[in-house]
Amino acid sequence: MKEAVSSFDLIAVVSELQELVDGHLDKVYQDGDDFYLRVNTSGGGHREVYIRPGKWLCLREKEEAPESLPPFATALRRHLSNASVTAIAQRGFDRVVVFSLQTERTFDLVVELFGGGNIVLVEDGKTILCQRTQVLKNRQIKTGQRYVFPPAGTNPLDIDRATFHTQVKAGKGATARTLASELNLGGLYAEELCLAAGVDRKTKASSLSEEQLDALFTALNNLIVAVQEDRRPAVIMGEGRAIDAVPVDLRTYAENDRVQCANCSEALSKFLEAAGTATKEKETTPQEEVTARYQRRIEQQEESLRTLGLEAKKYELLALFLFDHFQEFEELLKTIREGREPEGAPMVSIDYEKRSVTIAIGETDSIELDYRKDVNGNAQLFYAKRRDAQERAAKVEAALAATRAEIQKAMKRAEKIAKVTKGKATKQFWFETYRWFISSEGFLVIAGRDAKSNESLVRRHMKAGDRYAHADTHGAPSVIVKEGSRAGEQTLREACEFALTYSKAWPSKLASGSAYWATPEQVSKTAESGEYVPKGAFIIRGKRNYFRDLEVRAAIGEIQHEGNRKVMAGPVSAVIATSKRYAIFEPGEISKESLTNRLARTFGVPSEEVSKILPPGPLRVTKSVGFEL
Repeated sequence: MKEAVSSFDLIAVVSELQELVDGHLDKVYQDGDDFYLRVNTSGGGHREVYIRPGKWLCLREKEEAPESLPPFATALRRHLSNASVTAIAQRGFDRVVVFSLQTERTFDLVVELFGGGNIVLVEDGKTILCQRTQVLKNRQIKTGQRYVFPPAGTNPLDIDRATFHTQVKAGKGATARTLASELNLGGLYAEELCLAAGVDRKTKASSLSEEQLDALFTALNNLIVAVQEDRRPAVIMGEGRAIDAVPVDLRTYAENDRVQCANCSEALSKFLEAAGTATKEKETTPQEEVTARYQRRIEQQEESLRTLGLEAKKYELLALFLFDHFQEFEELLKTIREGREPEGAPMVSIDYEKRSVTIAIGETDSIELDYRKDVNGNAQLFYAKRRDAQERAAKVEAALAATRAEIQKAMKRAEKIAKVTKGKATKQFWFETYRWFISSEGFLVIAGRDAKSNESLVRRHMKAGDRYAHADTHGAPSVIVKEGSRAGEQTLREACEFALTYSKAWPSKLASGSAYWATPEQVSKTAESGEYVPKGAFIIRGKRNYFRDLEVRAAIGEIQHEGNRKVMAGPVSAVIATSKRYAIFEPGEISKESLTNRLARTFGVPSEEVSKILPPGPLRVTKSVGFEL
């Protein structure tokens, strides 16, 4: 399954992003690892650029803005408020995209979509902000430091026939592997070229004939033209699920079903939605989560350790080199100190301001010396630099040991979590896409989980004879009582309690609130002139039937539904009407994760089954029946 955008994807996406040029950056949002840039376009309206550093970039609408922003996103907003978008470009063929932005100052917002990824705000070549600090082998990304782009890989868009032949023939492995690595094409497109050219992917690159090389070069050019000028973006399906999103038709997927899309951003967005990777990565074990959490830190510390080790070794070798050629260097330094012109010395340059001389060593290396000092003095300088590198390396070693000790402690905690018996999943019903409960009178009540599912719920599932409920609180879901026209006041009250409980009232720790119900005929998406109805919201016309002073609390318990055991959360009266084992809770201080694990063990179901039905925030248990928490 596709795990990140390819360089070819970016060619298409960056082309689509050109509609944002001359627009203005309205807002920056951050939700965990996901970022959105909201741009007001020059033609009116707005578009949103979705970014997950190291993974994804495309035009994609954000469902709901987060209530608060992390410091990095807040700082980006402060620097880039109402910045005009002057250019958007991919750097060569690399997975790096640069947004050029203009306020009273000029910025580049660099999005790195390889490795662990990063977002870097650059001004005059200097890093102003970065999502995360990185110390790498050939560059460092750190506030206040000069920003250096990653070393550019081969750009197959610019390669000519002769260079292509030479580079491929020089490959030491199979043709597909050579194309993927040496020509920077990646595995999918390397194999696509082999299919298009009729070349066995396993053929040794060094043994390819001129005709085969020509066929591969022609296939590469045809692919480039298709991506640049004749795109046919689609989501690729395999065994009933989305496995890729591509900008052009590929022979590799000739037997797969395709979902054709208007553009590459739409294809990527649909793939992310179908694959569930836009806001949620694949499920991991507690041990894998621990490893991932510390991996970045360990990589940085190990890289620093390697760099410092090489630095210490370099200075030691330089000192030894001086002593090995003591007489020659002594004479040279003395000559320069006396102001005479050295004769026959392989000098590169003399810097009279720094009081240094740079001397060539072989064809590719050099040594810089302080000509005010003799050989012993310069050797001592090198040994001092070696000691400094060794001392810094010792500190990094200590930090690395501390990190590994932290991992061991975290792994032990993770092992305890992993040992918790994973309960058997109960039968899943269609309505579990949404929030749900069965009322005390036996009516099915369903509610949206977010703006998108609110829209889907009302559009697909609200029929004549149902009832619609909503709370007078921000973030409240749309709630539908199926066949609610036959329901009594108790069910309608429970539906209103449900709307209030699963709104922002819970994380805000409100004690009570109001909610109302209405008929389907009163619910509309058509706004009055001058009004705007956001996604997930609706206009209610006519009388609203209110329940006031509803308590913000809920319950969870076991029920039987159509002969199947289920764990249900919802209004207290609905749960206790049919449950022999249940718990009642209200907004509190116990983390949802902690209570989820305990309830999952109690009911013998997977923790995911419990987590997705609990209210959104910390809880406090006020009563439990049939078990102890």
